[in-house]
Amino acid sequence: MQRTVRAGGSVIRYELLQTARASVELRVVPGGLRVFAPKALPLRQADQFVRDRAAWIAAAQSRLDAYRSREETRFPMTDGMVVPVEGRQYALRLRQSPVRSARFEGGALILQAPDLSPEAVRGQLREALVGRARERLAERLDHYVPLIGRAPGRVAVREQRTRWGSCSAQGNVNFNWKLIMAPPEALDYVVIHELCHLYEFNHSPKFWERVARYQPEYETWRAFLRSGWVHPYN
Repeated sequence: MQRTVRAGGSVIRYELLQTARASVELRVVPGGLRVFAPKALPLRQADQFVRDRAAWIAAAQSRLDAYRSREETRFPMTDGMVVPVEGRQYALRLRQSPVRSARFEGGALILQAPDLSPEAVRGQLREALVGRARERLAERLDHYVPLIGRAPGRVAVREQRTRWGSCSAQGNVNFNWKLIMAPPEALDYVVIHELCHLYEFNHSPKFWERVARYQPEYETWRAFLRSGWVHPYN
């Protein structure tokens, strides 16, 4: 549900998502603002929640815009740009075509489309990488679930700004699609990590012992993912 509120001299537009949850959460995301709220929360309270945080929202949106501007400068979505995929460097090749398609050929990732503007290319490249991430994560889950001995409930591949993966108390797991740009060992580490949470819902020594059972060098890939390695997406 789209909502609009006034705060001082500003107009704030946001998307309200009401679900079976107990708290209210606000997220500033590329292209907008989202508020996650309990189903029973009155609309006027949701509006007031946003209004009370107008200064924080403005500051967060400004930081996000600045970050995206820097990323667009570093990764301009032009022909020849290098894209990391599964630990390899691919040259992005853009081809004008009435039909949209994406394929890997040799050391190139070839995108064909009628619209080759930077924004359109960014969207198409994201689609191609998300699709490859879903395939690779499904393969690695098929590999590790029998070894580790427990299968997750729901599996989701999505955009996560601060996490590479997560596991809920219900046994559902989420993976960040951007893992497809990391080396395969880093993606494996996250898959193993989340599957081990199905036994140990913590980060105790016992948990890490279980992770090491399936990836003895996990500390190397844990450090890699925490190092702030760069990729063409925020």
